[in-house]
Amino acid sequence: MQYVFIVVASMALLAAGCSEKTPSRDHIPLLKERVYLLQEAVNERDRAAIDSLMSPKISSHKQGPDSLLRFVYGPDGLFAFERFGDCRFVYTRDKARIDCFVMDSTGGTDRPIEFTFVLKHDLWLLKRFEVGQPAQDSL
Repeated sequence: MQYVFIVVASMALLAAGCSEKTPSRDHIPLLKERVYLLQEAVNERDRAAIDSLMSPKISSHKQGPDSLLRFVYGPDGLFAFERFGDCRFVYTRDKARIDCFVMDSTGGTDRPIEFTFVLKHDLWLLKRFEVGQPAQDSL
C-alpha cells in the first residue's frame, strides 16, 4: 500500500512540474526588436528614445540613458559604436537576459554587455545592463 502511495505521489509531483509550459517562441522576435531599437537609439545618442525602452526600475540600479551611453562609447566618448552584435537570448515568461557585444566596424568581441529585460504589460523593458559574463544558459 505504501508503495502505491509513493508511486502515485511521485507521479502527481512529476505531472505538476511538467504542466508549466515552455515560454512562447513569439517572444524572440520581440526581444530582437527591442535590442535593435536600443541599438538605433544608442547610435543616435537619443536619450529620450533610450529612456522609452527602459523600465522605471532601472533607476534602482543607478542606471539610465546617460550611463548606457557612457558604457557604450567609453569614458572619453570616442568609441566608434556600430551595433550590439552576436546576441544570445535566454528568457522565461517575464524575464530575459541578452548577452551581446558592443561592436565597432571591426566586429570585435572584446566588449561584452549583458542586458536584462522584464516583460510588463506585454512590453519588454530594459531593467539593467552590465559588463557581460561568459555565456550561460539560465537566468
